[in-house]
Amino acid sequence: MASHTVAIAFVRSALTSAQRYGLDVRDALLSAGIAPELIERDSSRVTPAQATRVVQALWASTDDELLGVGPKPVARGTFRMISLGLIHSPDLRTALRRFAEFASLSMGFVATDVTDDGHTTRLTLDPTGQTLTDQLLIDVLVAVSHRFAGWLIGEQIPLTAVQMPYPCPPHSEDYRLIYGIAPVFDSANAAISFDSTYLDAPVIRGEDELFEFIRNSPADLLFRRDYHPTMASRVRRILERGDGASAEQVARRLAISPQHLRRLLREDGTSFRQIREDILRDAAITSLVRGTETIDSLSERLGFSEPSAFRRAFRRWTGSSPGSYRIDSAEPGPSA
Repeated sequence: MASHTVAIAFVRSALTSAQRYGLDVRDALLSAGIAPELIERDSSRVTPAQATRVVQALWASTDDELLGVGPKPVARGTFRMISLGLIHSPDLRTALRRFAEFASLSMGFVATDVTDDGHTTRLTLDPTGQTLTDQLLIDVLVAVSHRFAGWLIGEQIPLTAVQMPYPCPPHSEDYRLIYGIAPVFDSANAAISFDSTYLDAPVIRGEDELFEFIRNSPADLLFRRDYHPTMASRVRRILERGDGASAEQVARRLAISPQHLRRLLREDGTSFRQIREDILRDAAITSLVRGTETIDSLSERLGFSEPSAFRRAFRRWTGSSPGSYRIDSAEPGPSA
């Protein structure tokens, strides 16, 4: 099965930011294989590879690693230079302090504040609450700060809290997938919290690893979804492996009762049925973008009784027809 897909809201925000430069963003969409009409449909989703290609194309067009949403342009290569300073830190504590210093010099604002009470470390972005107003910029900086910190020490860092200084967005369920916990929206600042024991973890990365990491950016920083083993993610992995078809079978695999499983999934903001639907949706989008499978074959592989049932389900999932996800196809007719 396919990996998680990405809400179109992220791509839309990136494009809106780039348009501030007066750029025609159509080329970025086409290079990523995204039909422009999908941008306006809130239920649309794209693959992580497509979202990565959009951001990389916009970086090249704007020569700004923050795509125009920061207080000042941040020239391409800035993250690389900051990272070179961080990988030579002895431990994560030192790396975070250096990040706060380097970011404030290169981005034009006091980017972070790190506090540690001996039990919990809190990394606050824009501690004054006066500089970061763009949701995309906040999302990117929070995700990058968390993911890169874990990458430096070679460990996943479970978060105990995530705070976002804007209202809960329509695609809020994606945040739980990214961070492993639901953020608190409408907070005073953007911040993440985690166990302070990670501060003493040694930085283990070298320059060769860093350059490879940057070549894949922003895929690993923004779009990987395996950082936190929530119950929902564990159920999804079991279903993707084909180790269970029903809630009862999956519950047995997890050594819990079906009732307890359903309760835990509700706490994760989802359900067994929703996870199955998400898997089918993401597999369908990935196949359509790849363009090597007919609608009839895809429908059969995903277990639909007939192609028309698959088309109805796909429109329910995404608000669009399957043909809309094939950039080289014309507007679909009855067989698309």
